[in-house]
Amino acid sequence: MDSAVSRAYRSAPGGRRCPFLAGAWTMGTRQTLSYAQGLVLAVGVLVLLGGGMLAYEVVAQAGAGPLLEGGALTDAQAEAVKVTLNLFELLMTWALAIIGATGFFLKLNVEKGLLLRPVDLFLALAIIVAAVLSLFFGHLGIDRTAELLSLQQDPVRNLGLRQIGKLQYLSFFSAVLLFGFHIFRFFWARVLSADETGQR
Repeated sequence: MDSAVSRAYRSAPGGRRCPFLAGAWTMGTRQTLSYAQGLVLAVGVLVLLGGGMLAYEVVAQAGAGPLLEGGALTDAQAEAVKVTLNLFELLMTWALAIIGATGFFLKLNVEKGLLLRPVDLFLALAIIVAAVLSLFFGHLGIDRTAELLSLQQDPVRNLGLRQIGKLQYLSFFSAVLLFGFHIFRFFWARVLSADETGQR
């Protein structure tokens, strides 16, 4: 099928072929991964993800932090811990929502008979990986908070726990950005395809 990129590639000014368009045309016509290769790649990513999370949970420790004065939380400290735990749980809930939205988006397109490309599936996999990482760090943050309280340490001022919170947020933020890019890329490709069909 003649694409807009290939037409521009052939009609570059002066009869010369533009290297950038040549690369884009080559990428568009390159053979995609086979079913087995795609499956192996996806399984490999998930195995690395699971192994990495397990290793991080075993190796990473919250570390020593400031002790609670008198061995008990003040009212202000108790409120800060409550806010921290609520934030962990909120981001976990939204991460689950992103996973569900990604699955629903793919299901909807399959039911409507729209063409899915390998990049659509790999973007969905990246979104799910980022969301699962956010869930993992949220679970780890809640677990470490309980551990620090049992050791009579202040969780809110613990640098290890704050690092876990940042990792959870960055993972969640990455999932949101990838999901937004996935939606835009999916429909933008189809808008260009519709324009190209109308120009014939």
